[in-house]
Amino acid sequence: MYLKIIRRTLYNLRDSYLIYILSSSFAVAVLTLLATLVNDPSLQVSKNWNDMFGTVLNFMVFIFEFFTFVYMAYVGGFFIDQQRQEFKTYRKLGMSRFAIAIIGFCKTFIIQILAWIIGMVVAVILQKFMGMLLVYLMRLRIDFVFFISLPTFIRMVYVGLYSSLILSVINGFRSFWITRVNVKKKRFQLSWFTKSLLGVIGLIFFIIGIILTVQIFSSVQDTQSIDNSIVMAVIVMFLYLFGTYFIFKGFLPLCLQILDKLKLFSYNGTNLFSFKYLRGRLIKNTSIIWFVTELSAMAVALLVFCYAGYQMIYQNYQGTYPFELASTSNKAPQIQKELDKKHTHVRAKYHSNVKWTVSEIWDYSQQKYIPRLVALMPYSEYSDMPNKVISRNPTITSNEFLEIRYNLTSLSPNYRSTTHAIKIKDAPEIQRRSVGSFFPYGTQMFSGFLMIVPDSYYQNVKGEVHETFYGWDVKGSDKLSSKFMKKLTKKDNHYVIRVNVGSSLDKSSLTKITSWGREDIQSNDYVQDTHARQASTKHLVTQATGFFLFIVAIFSIALLIALGSLLTLKVMLRDDYEWRQLQTLKKIGVTNDELKQIVRRETSFLFGISIIFTLIQSFVVVGVLNLSVNQSAFIPFLLIGTAYIVLYGLTGFLTFIMSWRGVRQKIQSSSN
Repeated sequence: MYLKIIRRTLYNLRDSYLIYILSSSFAVAVLTLLATLVNDPSLQVSKNWNDMFGTVLNFMVFIFEFFTFVYMAYVGGFFIDQQRQEFKTYRKLGMSRFAIAIIGFCKTFIIQILAWIIGMVVAVILQKFMGMLLVYLMRLRIDFVFFISLPTFIRMVYVGLYSSLILSVINGFRSFWITRVNVKKKRFQLSWFTKSLLGVIGLIFFIIGIILTVQIFSSVQDTQSIDNSIVMAVIVMFLYLFGTYFIFKGFLPLCLQILDKLKLFSYNGTNLFSFKYLRGRLIKNTSIIWFVTELSAMAVALLVFCYAGYQMIYQNYQGTYPFELASTSNKAPQIQKELDKKHTHVRAKYHSNVKWTVSEIWDYSQQKYIPRLVALMPYSEYSDMPNKVISRNPTITSNEFLEIRYNLTSLSPNYRSTTHAIKIKDAPEIQRRSVGSFFPYGTQMFSGFLMIVPDSYYQNVKGEVHETFYGWDVKGSDKLSSKFMKKLTKKDNHYVIRVNVGSSLDKSSLTKITSWGREDIQSNDYVQDTHARQASTKHLVTQATGFFLFIVAIFSIALLIALGSLLTLKVMLRDDYEWRQLQTLKKIGVTNDELKQIVRRETSFLFGISIIFTLIQSFVVVGVLNLSVNQSAFIPFLLIGTAYIVLYGLTGFLTFIMSWRGVRQKIQSSSN
């Protein structure tokens, strides 16, 4: 008898269970894929594979195990709640509570084992493809081979078995608990007026958040208010969080109540009942809509941040190595000779004169001027640099100043502030200036910060240390052998520029030290590198960015799919009271087309509201990226937002098809 009950329940809820199994299987597949990549021999034997990547993969496996379990435990409870009245009927017919708990346990165990089997099979099928994708993103020159170790397989079997048992016990206890004798409990409930008031407050919060978001974008051009805007972005996130919750719990029911009173959608008796049913379903699912919306906004924002960060890392990398090769004057002849010997295709060669002197800049932490080393470059030589260098900094004329700071400090307070003047030894103060972060020959070649100054200003400054930088724009590989680079590095003669701080700026000076040791370095010493090669770190940057793009993308996509399935299940699962409402609507004359329209509207509202609020909230990350790292994220947001709309739109369409199919079959079976 128990088997017949379990089989009948599984058959009646087959569409809902199918959605749950597929979404759970996807999570299991991703979990298994990550676990297999940890010990994959193709990656382990690669000389470019860093042990840190394996550590991160292990951590992500743990995170995925946790979230997969939480998802299965949370969604699995939907099916037990769905059968609340059915279990109570069994109880009235004489079935013991323990027997009902066994039924809940067995159904959950069957579904969980099935989801784990399908997920692991999918992981085996996709393991080769996902491994090749990871290798491609990391630009590893290896042949990825299919491999699943026995310890990994056994581990996944144990995880699947234990999690299935735990979830089955939880749902068995739920089945046991819901069949207890009804005990009247006093529940604290807010009045309709209080809920409506909170809803209006939530709407005000949300509108204020939108206004502040617009203000954040306008602050990008105002260098003095950027620091306040970063704090404002955090405030906006909380306004969106609480505002959305109050809107869903208070303002949305208020709007539905007003529409009901106005009869805007209720032109006759049947439509009136249809609208009341639709309103009840929407109000019942407001908590789920809010939960899905907030996590979806987090996932979309995470994807945008990951994609923009991927671009930003490459931008910083290009800022560190704008040329394939760069050097000071003492290394340039050796490099040029080797390039000629290797017949390297050099598209262009650049050189620029710079001079170092002492300056004083404002330190915001100490609230005073402090001495710093500054390099000066004339505008005429800066303007001769290639467009890929000049275009990344603010545009200036021959009579204007440009301050170039290290890009890593763009996240620090007052990074773009020009409130305080820069004092240069034996030269006029520089008050008005633009601020950039792209060094002409790369950040590695400069000690301290760089000032691009008019030619006349440059000539009047008496530099205490002079240097000439060289840069080679190479097409393809520079063809320099590792033997030559080791020889070049071995004979390297870095020198130190020491700032001798005096009682005033005029009494401060510089000293060039060519013979030094690491133990001799002082706080005001700046080590000057003599050469930089792009190829030496290019593969490291490519691997790191590709690896983290792979990890974050998989995690976010899995989260979006799980949340989409959550909405789908809430649409498809109806309790006995809601089924009786639909049957009553059918009996009083509502046609199949009108019932289909009810299901369509319900699905459209649930998915449409979530999509709109998700995109509005996640858009704030675009402003944060524009502010903090001077990286435009609008294009990444547009691409990821479009993909999100397509994904959830398709999920909503499939949800409508399956939901209407279930409603039609239920109505037809009840009428027969």
